[in-house]
Amino acid sequence: MHFICLTIFITALFCANGIIEGKPTGPSSANIKDYVKYLLSLIGVENEYTRFLSYVKIYPPEDKKMKALYDEYFSLESYLSDLTDIYTKHYTLEDILKLIDFYSSSLGKKTLQLNHELNHQMEDVMLTKISDYIFTSTEKGFDIILPQISN
Repeated sequence: MHFICLTIFITALFCANGIIEGKPTGPSSANIKDYVKYLLSLIGVENEYTRFLSYVKIYPPEDKKMKALYDEYFSLESYLSDLTDIYTKHYTLEDILKLIDFYSSSLGKKTLQLNHELNHQMEDVMLTKISDYIFTSTEKGFDIILPQISN
C-alpha cells in the first residue's frame, strides 16, 4: 500500500514539476507542436523576433484596420505558429525533446546567455574587416562605392 501511495506521489510530483516549468505534460501533450512551443520559449525566440522587427523597422501601425493586418502577418503568435510549423518539418519529437534537455542543461543555458554576446563580438570583427577592406582598397587605387543609407 505504501508503494502505491509513494508511486502516486512521485508521479504527481513529476507532473507538478513539468507544469511549474511550463513543459507539456500528460497524454495530450504528445503533440510535437506543444514541445516545439516550449522549446521556442526556452531559447527566447520572442526577443530575437522583436529585435528583427525593430531592425527591419516594422512597427505596429496606429490605425486599427492596419493594426489587424499587421497582427495577422507580424504578431508574435503568428511568428511562433510559423516557426513551429518549420521546426516540425525538420525535427522529430525525439529531436525536440533532446533540444529541450540540452537547453535546460547548464551548458545549454550558458550557450543561450553567451549567444547574443558572441554575435555582437562577431559583428564588431566584421565591421573592422569591412573598414580595413575599404581603407586598403582605396589606398591601392580602387574605388569602393558604398550603398546609400536612408533613415
